[in-house]
Amino acid sequence: MNLLNKISIWFIAIVLLVTPLSMYISYTNIKKRLDNVEIERLRSVNNYVASQLKRGETPEKTSQGLPISIKPYAGSGIVPTNPEIIHTCLDNNGISRNECKIQINSFVTAANKTYKISSYSYITSTEQIMQGMLSALILKVLLITFIVFVTARILSRYILKPFHHAIDNIHHFNIQKKEPLDLLPTSTNEFKKLNEFLRLMTDKAIEDYASVKEFSENASHEVQTPLAIIQSKIELLAETEINGKQAALLTDIQNSIDKLSRINRSLILLTKLNNHEFLTEQKLKFCRVEKETINAYSDHIALKNITLNRNCEKDVFIKIHPALAEILLSNLLSNAIRHNLKNGNIEINLTSQFFQISNTGLPPDIPTQELFKRFKKSNQSTESIGLGLSIVKQICEVNAFPVYYDFVDGWHSITVYFSSIENHVLFVPAKICKNPLTKIGSIQPNLNFAE
Repeated sequence: MNLLNKISIWFIAIVLLVTPLSMYISYTNIKKRLDNVEIERLRSVNNYVASQLKRGETPEKTSQGLPISIKPYAGSGIVPTNPEIIHTCLDNNGISRNECKIQINSFVTAANKTYKISSYSYITSTEQIMQGMLSALILKVLLITFIVFVTARILSRYILKPFHHAIDNIHHFNIQKKEPLDLLPTSTNEFKKLNEFLRLMTDKAIEDYASVKEFSENASHEVQTPLAIIQSKIELLAETEINGKQAALLTDIQNSIDKLSRINRSLILLTKLNNHEFLTEQKLKFCRVEKETINAYSDHIALKNITLNRNCEKDVFIKIHPALAEILLSNLLSNAIRHNLKNGNIEINLTSQFFQISNTGLPPDIPTQELFKRFKKSNQSTESIGLGLSIVKQICEVNAFPVYYDFVDGWHSITVYFSSIENHVLFVPAKICKNPLTKIGSIQPNLNFAE
């Protein structure tokens, strides 16, 4: 429910609560006012008749035709000084049911005689007044409800226009474009504060994004350059006459530098993924990239004597950036090779709905989903830097691909779905095939995710 409807319902609820209360107050005041007016009128008539009696005049002329009676006072004791007010709602006794009778009895002494002067009148009964006010209440509520809903929608086009415009701008705001928000000017104080806050927030975000990006680029360059210099010096040193112990130390140094360099490149890649620098609207022939990736790692597969089975559909097109597709497949395949057993197996399945790669290997030491976190790795391989699967996870999140890691019956399986799914169904290779279905061809390796 939008804000406008909520405000309208609250307003109508207040009207429904306040209107009956105001109606009761109005009814009480009107009824009291009508009674007082009639009582004052009858009291004036009685006073006029009493003054005639005191002057010795005959009141028949004045009272003729009026509902007034003059009788000698038949009571005993002290004569009341204040008039008596008798209010009676009559039943069906020949008088209209919709009227109530008000009678005023005044007492006056004239010529040593006490008279009782009675005058009366009829006023509208309570039920009639209540029915009339209830009908007015229903019509008033219906009219208010209709006017509120109609006018709220008309006014929203003008009053809430700056708010809706700001929401649309935020929805389409792209920090990479570095374009400030284009907000509508408004005379409403609340919307002025909102626009001011949004401008400050987006400007700060653009500034911070530029700073982080510049820092990551500078850090990459500043770290990578010394590493390259150290590596070249080690190569020069290795060409000199060194003994076996020194050669082993240089090899360890070289491996550490390679690992540090890969960590640096992987962290930079994760930063770019977090900044969504790989957006695309074009579809990629994913099966072609998958085949090229397998050929790129053919030497590694052959070196470990791994059997690879491939079951892929033709013409699988996926909306993903080409660089991310190569990095995704390269990381998954290298991970399957690195953590595989010697003479092990790899099975790849590719359809238009998902890509799955399975490899044989030792059971993981930690829950499989934990391996997607940064620097989380099993102890099977010390060569891993612990960032490959976190990059895979980040690429899948950028492209809204659900990804799952399962280990069943000695098989490690990573499944990447190309669209949202309700239930993940694990496919476990039924048996280890000794005859690979894919023959590694002559396609040249053309991917290097570090670049």
